[in-house]
Amino acid sequence: MTIHCLVIDVGNSSIKWAVADVTKPLSLDSVYRCERTAQALLDDLRRNAVDLLPVWMSSVAGSAFDRELIEALQREGWQHVVAEPAAAVELGLVNSYAVAETMGVDRWLAMLAARYQRESALLVVDVGTALTIDVVAADGRHEGGYILPGVQLMERALTRDTQRVRFSDGAHQSLAPGQSTAQCVTSGVWLAAVGAVRLAMSNHPVHELVLAGGGADALMNLGLSGEFRPNLVLEGLVIRALVALEA
Repeated sequence: MTIHCLVIDVGNSSIKWAVADVTKPLSLDSVYRCERTAQALLDDLRRNAVDLLPVWMSSVAGSAFDRELIEALQREGWQHVVAEPAAAVELGLVNSYAVAETMGVDRWLAMLAARYQRESALLVVDVGTALTIDVVAADGRHEGGYILPGVQLMERALTRDTQRVRFSDGAHQSLAPGQSTAQCVTSGVWLAAVGAVRLAMSNHPVHELVLAGGGADALMNLGLSGEFRPNLVLEGLVIRALVALEA
């Protein structure tokens, strides 16, 4: 039997969404991305003729935007919208935060999906507006994590807070020393991102690397070796929908 739901990942700069088969949580056929506005999402759903389905949502956009988006969905007939925070314990994953719901739900869902149906120690890296690294023990304990600026944030900080660092976008991704300002900035920010992950790997040598997010493929092209799972947050939402269905 096929049971579908709509999963929505509201990030810092865009919205990703997919229609998923709840019985196959790690098999997302088509993933869409749109501007981070309620109207852009509704337009995308109409354009793709998406049926009214149960909605499972993750958001790091803040409570005001979340209310606006949920109300917009409900006005269009999407009545069943679930947007739950990170949990203290879920499917054997144990949160290290003293107040569990203060952890970004995107990080929690990424870890949940990464360790689904496996029992190995993991480094879960999400490469987006922020670069997050989460350390998960083989028994499911979240050992802690790191949050760094993402590559684009680092680039913007350099151009905003310095007078002479100016460059155009589109410089080649490389770890080689640059020979122009643009190359130096690009190599520098990617060196920082790759270096942070490599240091975390060296500090946790038995942990398997899982890479997610829009910049994950770039890190792999620059020499990191791990499991490429670009849609971990959406997969985590489908897993939650499956658990709710089985309850």
